[in-house]
Amino acid sequence: MRQQEETRRAEELRARRDREAAAVREKRLDALAADEEAAWQRVDELIATKNQREYDAAVSLLIDLKALSARSGDEPKFAKRYERLRDDHRRKPSLMQRFDVAGL
Repeated sequence: MRQQEETRRAEELRARRDREAAAVREKRLDALAADEEAAWQRVDELIATKNQREYDAAVSLLIDLKALSARSGDEPKFAKRYERLRDDHRRKPSLMQRFDVAGL
């Protein structure tokens, strides 16, 4: 009985954390939607630094931009812009690897 209660509490806690994380993500996507073009410019700026940590930040932002495009039903627009970005930076193996690992 005690273990069942602990299991139930753990599941409720996990569910609450999942809901909170989803709400935070939605707010972040709402902010991106307000100025999507600035987000794409930020991706370019981050990649231009040629810094590994900045590459990670760019990939993170691209993941959010992809989610935003899925939310708005405009995946082809994202795909076209992402492919152009990928082509522009194809000679940066570390960046390409990050794109691939992220599933972009």
